[in-house]
Amino acid sequence: MDTTEEQYQGFLKQMGEDSFLVPYKEACQRTEQKLAKINDDYSRRLGRTFISQITFRIKTPESCLNKMLKKKYHVEKETAQEHLNDISGVRVVCNFLDDIYKLVEILKEDDEVEIVKTKDYVKKPKASGYQSLHVIVLVPVKDTLKKKVEIQIRTQAMNFWAVVEHHFVYKKGNYGKNEFEKDLRECAKAIYKIDKKMLLLRERMESAQAIEQKTG
Repeated sequence: MDTTEEQYQGFLKQMGEDSFLVPYKEACQRTEQKLAKINDDYSRRLGRTFISQITFRIKTPESCLNKMLKKKYHVEKETAQEHLNDISGVRVVCNFLDDIYKLVEILKEDDEVEIVKTKDYVKKPKASGYQSLHVIVLVPVKDTLKKKVEIQIRTQAMNFWAVVEHHFVYKKGNYGKNEFEKDLRECAKAIYKIDKKMLLLRERMESAQAIEQKTG
């Protein structure tokens, strides 16, 4: 085994140890609990479901290594902690386009979490067509220890597209990528139009309901 291989194996071992992973898991769980409470509060206020799905995952050591190599970072645990924002990841699925932005505003007002960075792939999708709002937050775990969590916020339609693209393209390497990327981009554009149309429809229905309640 050469030096580079030994370094990679050592990195994978360190990244898989409980002492490294447990704080990230706790950060995910705390974020999930916070989002669930936000959902309960705002669903009651709005009279409809605010968040339809919350899931979380911890990036595998192998995925971390692949990303480190892709980004040409020095392969060591400390560098991963500093530069990888998505070791802890929480996915939030909302029903409507405006809800994903409303959620970010709510998080900004939260004293327990600190927003480090926001990437808006909804207003400016990735070249593949991928749409999602990414928010990197620092979450307190214990004492002064904080861990970064990447919250991906998207609509039901955006999530459907992302799941399909992730399974057939992202995880499968370049298999069939060139053949399907144009169709994927076109589907992403159609999904955004549908999201906007559904938002307008909801707003019209809410307005009609409000008028009916006043006159009724």
